[in-house]
Amino acid sequence: MINNRKQTLSFRDNVLKLLCCVVASCFLLVGFLGIPPGHGVCARTTPSNPIVPGDHPDPTIIRVGHSYWTASTSGDWAPEFPLYRSTDLRHWVAAGAIFPRPPAWASGSFWAPELVDDHGHILVYYVGRKRAGPLCVAVATAEQPEGPYTDHGPLICQSDGSIDPAMARDEQGLPFLIWKEDDNSIGKPTAIWAQPLTDDLIHLTGTPTQLIVNDPSSWEGGVVEAPYIMRHGRRFYLFYAGNACCGATCRYAEGVARADHLLGPWTKYPANPIIRPNSNWKCPGHGTAVETPSGQDYFLYHAYPAAGTVYLGRESVLDRITWSNDGWPIINGGAGPSRGATTFKTSQPALTDNFNQARLNAGWQWPVHRDPQWRLGHGTLTLEPSADSTPIFIARSLVVPMYTAVVGVRDTGGLGVIGGSHSQIVLNRNRDHLELWQLSDRGRQVLWRSDIPHTSTVWLCAISARLSKTSFSYSLDHTHWISAGPVLSVTELLPWDQGLRVGLVNAEASPAHFTQFSLRADENP
Repeated sequence: MINNRKQTLSFRDNVLKLLCCVVASCFLLVGFLGIPPGHGVCARTTPSNPIVPGDHPDPTIIRVGHSYWTASTSGDWAPEFPLYRSTDLRHWVAAGAIFPRPPAWASGSFWAPELVDDHGHILVYYVGRKRAGPLCVAVATAEQPEGPYTDHGPLICQSDGSIDPAMARDEQGLPFLIWKEDDNSIGKPTAIWAQPLTDDLIHLTGTPTQLIVNDPSSWEGGVVEAPYIMRHGRRFYLFYAGNACCGATCRYAEGVARADHLLGPWTKYPANPIIRPNSNWKCPGHGTAVETPSGQDYFLYHAYPAAGTVYLGRESVLDRITWSNDGWPIINGGAGPSRGATTFKTSQPALTDNFNQARLNAGWQWPVHRDPQWRLGHGTLTLEPSADSTPIFIARSLVVPMYTAVVGVRDTGGLGVIGGSHSQIVLNRNRDHLELWQLSDRGRQVLWRSDIPHTSTVWLCAISARLSKTSFSYSLDHTHWISAGPVLSVTELLPWDQGLRVGLVNAEASPAHFTQFSLRADENP
């Protein structure tokens, strides 16, 4: 018996040694061959946050077959609700948008899309502002996650606004729309509602039932919102966010409640919030759960990067859900959002657009209902002027707080830091003249101007080296750079709920011509 036990231990030891060697060899092989983690040998599915960098708040996620799909709030930027696809939760690629053109019924405020795969039926519930009306919850359908989507218009438009939709089935399998009534916008307590849906999932029926309401004396403050309901075991779990979502003074966090029946009664977790800020991330919340093929649950939500404060906007982050012995969900072990840069360095690759495609590359955005008229050809992007003499532009979300953006301009065109249609700082070329100007609700203010020698291409540059400060420069040869005006604060450009963008601007009455745009992290031209 003793000898048999020794032999068993020896065998186990050898197996453990062999496994260690395999694991070590695996990591060496991955490093030597340059195989990205998550692909091929020794693959892992642990995400590295943010999974989608830049301004991607209120994210939603579904899994269809072997692919994951995510979309997020686009606000007053088009195209509405950009889509991203992944096969491993770690590597994401742009995959179009839910609405390449905005739904005709809405004027803007395209918030909080919620993708649903209900027994093979693909839907998206979303928010838009009704023309001359309130915020509404609407719905669109598609045959596959990438679209095209057919819009069915608003489902509900309460006078004080209806936002943050989700869909769930009750214990009998009957479908319900879940949403938030936007009472906090008028200083009242906020409620999360549920109301039955018709079998086609695109109309409401029956009467609404209140699920929870905010407790002003708790961490929730003046609001609960962003409901998402999942079932685990025999119980329903209502994930929700509370307190102030946005800006430098945000106090957002994520809580959970549970019930035996979809319509309640609901019990809030005494240890809420279950996702709190930490040294890497602030104001986390507004999420959706997804299950992997192996049965693991993950939670996708947004948070501000602590290093970039609010200038990058709320980025999409993903963490594992585990379950306590008493049946409550735990996100990332209760440590707050995982990973994330603690310095201003980034592993994000540089972006270069040579404008040599037939269509604009994914990632460019523009204001809702102000579609730019553009042409691509021979490595040049041409932006036509607007019909009303106001600047027309396309822009990209920033993914790092310290960056260098450069573009070549032929004849006319500008490079700017952009908060919105009426919130910009732009270095603009108009043939042999340069102007640095700021656009705000007070109008356009010229901050600096200079004549330049005649040349076919002038290179314009914007550098952010101190988060809230941006400097501009120009070059006649793409090598030697000349300062263009003072270092400027971009703080007042910030929208209350979004990050900053860098964009290409036409503020003149003639076409603007751009060549070779680049955006890279923490470098000088």
